[in-house]
Amino acid sequence: MITSAGVVVALAGYLALDVADIAPGFLTTKPPIEVQALPQPGPQSHSSVDMPALADDAPVPHDLRQRLDPIFGSAKDPSKFSAEIRDAKTGDTLYDKDANRARTPASVTKVLTATAALDALGTSTRFTTEALLDGDTLFLKGGGDVLLGAGESDPNSIIGHAGLGTLAETTSAFLKDRGRTSVTLRADVSRYEGPDFRKKWDRADIGNGYISPVKPLMVDAGLVKRARFSSREQDPVNRAVKDFEKALKDRGIDVKVEKPQAAPESAEKAAQVESAPVSSVIRYMLLHSDNVVAENLGIEVAVKRGDKPGLEASPQAVLNQLKDMKLDTASITLGDTSGLNYDNRISPNELTQIITSVAQREDLAELLPNMPVGGLSGTLIKRYNDSETEPAAGVVSAKTGTLATVTSLSGVVTTKDGRLLTFTIMADGLERGSSNEARKVVDRAVTALAECGCTG
Repeated sequence: MITSAGVVVALAGYLALDVADIAPGFLTTKPPIEVQALPQPGPQSHSSVDMPALADDAPVPHDLRQRLDPIFGSAKDPSKFSAEIRDAKTGDTLYDKDANRARTPASVTKVLTATAALDALGTSTRFTTEALLDGDTLFLKGGGDVLLGAGESDPNSIIGHAGLGTLAETTSAFLKDRGRTSVTLRADVSRYEGPDFRKKWDRADIGNGYISPVKPLMVDAGLVKRARFSSREQDPVNRAVKDFEKALKDRGIDVKVEKPQAAPESAEKAAQVESAPVSSVIRYMLLHSDNVVAENLGIEVAVKRGDKPGLEASPQAVLNQLKDMKLDTASITLGDTSGLNYDNRISPNELTQIITSVAQREDLAELLPNMPVGGLSGTLIKRYNDSETEPAAGVVSAKTGTLATVTSLSGVVTTKDGRLLTFTIMADGLERGSSNEARKVVDRAVTALAECGCTG
């Protein structure tokens, strides 16, 4: 169980969350998705959010059925909705509506991926990109950093924390010290094996900016440009090699590019750059709902566990990691680790159990405050900002999920009395074009929790 101090730890990150204009961007291939235009990361800004005080003796809500049943009952088809609400401190279930029904989760799948990655990899792990020299050949070896920048490393940013320009600067000095001014350049992407694109994904959506082939060596998560709207790279490794080639040439090194090849173990390290820590990468993934980063983290869980390092093994690796955490995954089905796949299934009961476990473990405390905050950040920035739902602004932190026939939300909310609740609300099988109305039902339900001064 968690004490008030534990709750404060779990929520401390609220005070420094980015407030960036990020609208939802989610993908699947059948049926087609109806989503808002997908914005991409721009300059990061930071703003403090004053959270309500929390105390162990804050009253536990007791009339949630009276509050929530009418809201779900107002939906066009209430049977499409499932929900579970728990007390974060005790884990007691306070409300359930068909909570054991496994539904399509959409991007709340990323909660599973984030939890497994944080547990398997730890908060401080960094992914290393190396330049290795073997004779006349320089290898650019990918170590799992898909958020590389093309220019100088930026220690104040998550995307571009490690820069190929900085790698080239150190590498060129290394080469010149050895009297070399020309090299053959090859990418080494041997860290991952097997397909780099899932069968259930549509390659047309690379151009839409939702996904790209997943490699251990990528610049800007495969985005063609860091702009409000951007497609992704068809060949992200080629992009990384070209950026590194240009950076080397700018520093006086002649470069001839050859096809990718694994570097020999005897290759000498010329230079390396490191990503932001895993905790920050997870934050980026949750706030931006970035599918490439989610798939990358799933593969890195497989790598850590000693499974086949690729897309084929990553969903089961995530589930096995959750099982090792003593979490119930009996009804969970994963076809990917980002939520793009309509065939994914999870029940509100299992997902709320996972969120509650996260809230009760100090080693996972960074996960909850790194989720979008209602009305303030990430994919929740444009929600909880009208008169009906504004009471939940700043007090709900949750992961969104949106597909053409699916809407879901899972996270934590603080009641008016100061009690922290965990929740999952899911609706699937919706009529095409009705997900916005279903989302309004979800937001009204969460607002009812936030407004709860309901001690019974």
